[in-house]
Amino acid sequence: MRLLPALTVTALLTLPTSAAAQAPANCALANAVDSGSYATLTIDIWSEADEDNAAGTWADCRAAALRRSLSGNPKLSARIDGLRRQVRQLRALEGEFAGIRAGGGTLYGHAVPRSFPMIEEQLAGLATLARTSVGAQTGQRYAALIAQARKEHAAYVATLRAYRPGPDETYSLYNAAEWKTLVTQYETLGRAVMGTLGTRGDAATALGYTLLNTTLFPADDEF
Repeated sequence: MRLLPALTVTALLTLPTSAAAQAPANCALANAVDSGSYATLTIDIWSEADEDNAAGTWADCRAAALRRSLSGNPKLSARIDGLRRQVRQLRALEGEFAGIRAGGGTLYGHAVPRSFPMIEEQLAGLATLARTSVGAQTGQRYAALIAQARKEHAAYVATLRAYRPGPDETYSLYNAAEWKTLVTQYETLGRAVMGTLGTRGDAATALGYTLLNTTLFPADDEF
C-alpha cells in the first residue's frame, strides 16, 4: 500500500489497539460516556496516535458490551460482528483511495480509526431496532431508503472504477493495477454488507444500509 509506508488495510484496522505506548482501555469509562468525552478523560498529552487510540478503544469497548448484550441472540450477534468487520474494511479502503488520489499524507490513515465510534453507534442502533417490533415494520419509505443506498453505493464504486489522474494530478500515487484490485475489493465488501443485511424493506434493514453509504471521503472530489 502507498498511503503510509508500512500501513496496510489490516494495520489500519488494528492501529488503535496495537499502539503499545497508548493508554490502556478503560471500558467502564467508555461504556459510560461518549467517544469525545472518553478522549478528553483519557488523553494526557494530545497526539494524533492518542486520538486514534482513544477512538478505537472506545469503539472496541462498546463492541464488547454490545456483544454481551446479544449473548441470548447468537445469530444477530454474529451478523453484527460480521457487519463491523466488513464496514471497518470499507472505511480503511476509503482512506486508501483518498490518500492515493491526494498523493499521500497521514490524514487519511488517521480518519479510519476515528470513524469506528460512528460505526459502533450505528451498529448499536441497528441491534436495538432489530430486536423490536418497530424494527420489523415494513413500508415504502424503508424500501426506498434501501434502494437509494444501493444506488449510491453502485455510483461510488463506478466513480472509483472510472478514476484516472488528470494531467495536473502529478502528485497522485495512482497505479492502475493496484487501483483496480482495491476497487474490486471494495465492491466485494459492499456486496457482502448487502448480503448480510438482506433486502427486506423494514426499518431495521433500512437503518443498516446507512452503514453502506456513510463514506469517509467522496469518490472523486478534491478534499
